[in-house]
Amino acid sequence: MGLKNKLKRMQSHLGAKEISSKDNQRSVFSREETDKEDKEKKEVSHREIWERFDTYPRFLDGEYMLLRKVVYPLSHFHGKYQFKELYDVFQQWKTTACEHPLNPSFMNPEELLFFDTETTGLSGGAGNTIFLLGTACVQKDQVTVKQYFLPGPEAEVALYHTFLSEVSSLDHLVTYNGKSFDWPQVKTRHTFVRNEVPKLPSFGHYDLLHGARRLFKHTLESCKLSQVEKEILQFKRLDDTPGYLAPMLYFDYLQEGHPEIIKGILTHNEWDVLSLISLYIDISKRIISKGTDQREALEVGRWHESTGNIDHAIQCFHKAEKFSKGENAEALYYLGKLYKKKKDLENAVYYFHKVEDRKGLFVSEASIELAKIYEHSRKDYEKALYYTWRSLEYWKERQRIVKSHKALGNKEEFTKRINRLEGKIKKR
Repeated sequence: MGLKNKLKRMQSHLGAKEISSKDNQRSVFSREETDKEDKEKKEVSHREIWERFDTYPRFLDGEYMLLRKVVYPLSHFHGKYQFKELYDVFQQWKTTACEHPLNPSFMNPEELLFFDTETTGLSGGAGNTIFLLGTACVQKDQVTVKQYFLPGPEAEVALYHTFLSEVSSLDHLVTYNGKSFDWPQVKTRHTFVRNEVPKLPSFGHYDLLHGARRLFKHTLESCKLSQVEKEILQFKRLDDTPGYLAPMLYFDYLQEGHPEIIKGILTHNEWDVLSLISLYIDISKRIISKGTDQREALEVGRWHESTGNIDHAIQCFHKAEKFSKGENAEALYYLGKLYKKKKDLENAVYYFHKVEDRKGLFVSEASIELAKIYEHSRKDYEKALYYTWRSLEYWKERQRIVKSHKALGNKEEFTKRINRLEGKIKKR
């Protein structure tokens, strides 16, 4: 029977017509019904204890993986947010008309898969095994957490077949460092079993680590998820099993086979995927509101600028300027840069001059921008030369303090500009 089922799964690889995800799911159910004989042969160790954890076996060709399912109401608070606020955030995104990396566009919350893994090591490569795939899905009346656990290396086909059969209809992953670690690891492990399991879905991907770093790097000691949970989401883990212990505990489980060894890891992973929901809500609200304070408005503006959303970036920098009552040189400088990019030179010169009125950072940058405008657009070479000298003096002062400043190049570039401008003035 095992060989027969393997041949069925390999039909698509032998030139047979590919089965749809729905047909694939039906084949799983029919296989579960016809594998009664294999179920009887393969005993599940400590089955009663697993069931106390809401964890049940899923059989495939005589092997089994373990699937845990936990359900939360949408009214549940995880930290300072209720899960139902995700629907409010999606509605707010639709009214912003903003093309942003976290904008779900025309999707619904039900199309997101909040995803995290637990592995036998933190390095990539074929030697690293994923032993737990954690997911959370938001539905109209609840949040469902599903965890796919690998009880032993022989169950990897059963693990990925069950997981991929259930998530193929979803659209986007939401992870924390998943682009660099979690999903590449899934791809690596999938290559070993790809002839016996469904294809990997072509997921879109929202990696919240990048957003957390942009928004919180100035206020948090680190952007680890546990730190973000505590300081930003106000979620406190009680009696948590640290993630770095997960590999050691899994190896202990493989030797002893008792579910209690792994229970803490299941809870840790469950909190991870639930935190992704709250963090997506939090970061989205900060972006949509254009920042809740001066620093945040600047970072949201820089994020918009990096994605080409110039008008939204300008709105954020204006908000930062208001927070500082016009005293934030960084906000003023970026406003000048963006207005220059929009070819609104009148506003660009206005904001660069406002930076010039202050001492400190960005004065040298603003001066050289003024020099460029006066030389190339207004043909006022005397003023261009004046602001070049001004920029050079501030550059020298900064060199004296910090020894290097790559953003404005080197002294030879200033000398070249000065010589060129003096030549133009002589010709005139």
